[in-house]
Amino acid sequence: MGQLRDARVVAILGVVLFWSGTLGAGTLVDGYSAQADYISSLASRGSPVAALVIGAMLCSAAAHLAASRAVLDAWSSRVCAAFLLATAMATLVVATFRSSCPDGPAGCAISETPAGDWIDAVHKAGVGAYELFTLAAMLTLAIGGLGRSSQWPRWLGRVSSVFAIGSILLLGQSDGDHPGMWQRLWVANNLAWLLVVAWVATVRDPVAK
Repeated sequence: MGQLRDARVVAILGVVLFWSGTLGAGTLVDGYSAQADYISSLASRGSPVAALVIGAMLCSAAAHLAASRAVLDAWSSRVCAAFLLATAMATLVVATFRSSCPDGPAGCAISETPAGDWIDAVHKAGVGAYELFTLAAMLTLAIGGLGRSSQWPRWLGRVSSVFAIGSILLLGQSDGDHPGMWQRLWVANNLAWLLVVAWVATVRDPVAK
């Protein structure tokens, strides 16, 4: 139980520090708009607050690692744990291979200036991998929850399905108007699901339906 409690604390703290770091960093950059600009612009090459946001992303990665450990210990779900571990690794890729914003974070999301070097390509691939592995973890719980012998509460499978749909819909909006707002809603959706999973895995009876 001690390990599960520690995993819960790390998951919650990681998410809180992620949002604290990214929201706080945005207020420190002149002209930056949470509605128009991406979170990763704050960690970009050219951002004065890059170190703060990179640290916030590392906290998010730690939260995913903690959730991975929790589902493995509570439910012995190697598949879901592996997908959450992969999500944490994808987050590290996003934090390490930072996008290019030579004029600073403000307006970078809607800039007409191309930033086509290989680092940007790896960054985008990391974001895509984060979403794919997150969806895979959600669907693992959703499909596993259909069986009567599910190791996790069956309602969690239904909840995971809803979060998966929300993740896809919100990400699809992030290339349109107000991309920063939609991206934040997308990330909030995914991290809210992560906290639900971490909480249920570490607090509730694993076999409760």
